Amino acid sequence: MDSLSGNQIGNVGAQVMAEVLKVNTLTELNLRQNQIGNAGATAIAEALKVNTRLTGLDLWENQIGDDGALAIAEAFKVNTTLTTLSLHQNQIGDAGAQAIAEALKVNKTLKELFLWRNQIGDAGAQAIAEALKVNKTLKTLFLNENFLTNTGINALRQTGNTTCNFKDLDQQRVPSSAELAQIAARAAANVAEIQQLRAKLATEDQELATNKQELATKDQALAARDQELAAKDQQLAIKDQELAAKNQELATKDRELKLALDRIDVLERNQGAGGSASNFDGPIPQVPLATLASATNNFAADSLLGEGAFGRVYSASLPAPPVAVAIKKLSAASIQQYAAFQAELKSLSKFRHPNIIVMLSYAEAQGEYCLVYEFMPNGSVRDRLSCKNDTPPLTWSQRHRIAADVARGMHYVQTAFPDHVLFHLDLKTDNVLLDAHFNAKVSDFGLVRAAEHLDDKSYLRTKVPQGTVPYMCPEFLEGRMTIKTDVYAFGMILLELVTAAKPGNRLKLDARKAVKTQNVIGMLDSALKPTDAERQSVSSIVTLALECLDEDADERPSFGRLIATLDL
Repeated sequence: MDSLSGNQIGNVGAQVMAEVLKVNTLTELNLRQNQIGNAGATAIAEALKVNTRLTGLDLWENQIGDDGALAIAEAFKVNTTLTTLSLHQNQIGDAGAQAIAEALKVNKTLKELFLWRNQIGDAGAQAIAEALKVNKTLKTLFLNENFLTNTGINALRQTGNTTCNFKDLDQQRVPSSAELAQIAARAAANVAEIQQLRAKLATEDQELATNKQELATKDQALAARDQELAAKDQQLAIKDQELAAKNQELATKDRELKLALDRIDVLERNQGAGGSASNFDGPIPQVPLATLASATNNFAADSLLGEGAFGRVYSASLPAPPVAVAIKKLSAASIQQYAAFQAELKSLSKFRHPNIIVMLSYAEAQGEYCLVYEFMPNGSVRDRLSCKNDTPPLTWSQRHRIAADVARGMHYVQTAFPDHVLFHLDLKTDNVLLDAHFNAKVSDFGLVRAAEHLDDKSYLRTKVPQGTVPYMCPEFLEGRMTIKTDVYAFGMILLELVTAAKPGNRLKLDARKAVKTQNVIGMLDSALKPTDAERQSVSSIVTLALECLDEDADERPSFGRLIATLDL
């Protein structure tokens, strides 16, 4: 027995269950206390016509009316397996009961029928009584708590049927004002429908006569139209040639536009973000290592902010002028690798961008190497999504702005230098930091790589891919890097912003399923209570994330296009 009672299953869910019933081997199905209406009942009825295993169906306390009862009754006429049917506590009236009565005259399988607490009156009861004069299969019938009077009750008891047992037949009720209103509305609707049908038939008769005359006229018009169409076909052939030439021209312009979006002017993007990229006058200043050691109390544990792949990060305050900073003390292993990317770090540090962490200075002495960055008081996006240290959850507007900030920062990384492209290769929520106003900045360029003259279709080989596996795209795991490699990681970040869940293939699969079933809001972070407008924004972000996570790198959007989409 499959029980789905006491949920919020409506017509759509019932229609899905109906499709299952057509092929499933269930013998009993419990769908009581849900929100199934006539449409859902009709779908289930269609399934009953082909199902050969179900013996018990429970649909009580739903919203099924006469139309649903009529559909189920039609299914009884052909179904040969159902023995128990529960339809009590619905909205079935006399019309539905009369349809069920007609089905009972031919059905030889049903043994128990529960119709109590509906809206059935004497007319429905009398119809069922007539059916029971020929039906000798039904063992139990519940019609209590309907609107029967002695007229309907006596009709049932005088059928001569000694097989069927009437349960609590004398326990009837007076219709409530709401039920009376429903009954009156149904009656009025039926009268109106009959009047409409009569008027429609009269109108159709007139239309048929008129149509016969019009057809003769149209035949003549069609002959003239055929001649016009032949002339237009010749004109269209000429226009097709013109359109083909224009399509070639548009294709060329589309390619030019895509390149323009992918290499959009950095200054314009940064001005739109409230900041500007500018050359940093002179090299990054070097400070004494003793100054940093003093500021961190000789790199004491109480100053430690965190630890990553390239070393430990400490908080400190430097004097003259006083400024809060984060100091990364590189580990011995990362120092050995540092020469491979030192030139790229120095190149990137020559520029300022509002969405890239600022390197303020560095210190080097006695084999120790420290990098000094601006301090980000709100920590990493990953910590905020996990509400580390009981911090309040990020709002949806903050999350949307973080996504746009990261896209702007990464677009800058890829387009800052005209002669080569930079790869981050470890883009993740742990490496996106938040300032005091929750503006996002991309950090940790320890794995940064560069490639000259790399376009959308080109890639760079690497023998040992490094980074964080849940954010790695398929081609990167195979040793190939493209300008869309970091876009894949950005797609995972978008899903984290929506769900607050940990990254990985499971999260991507869940997102695809949510989009397919149109239940994106179901995977939303439970801490969020979005408005209707924000719900639309959430759906568009998830769709955008899946585009970024496309298995084919060529199908992923560029950061230039992501900025244009997220800034809408």
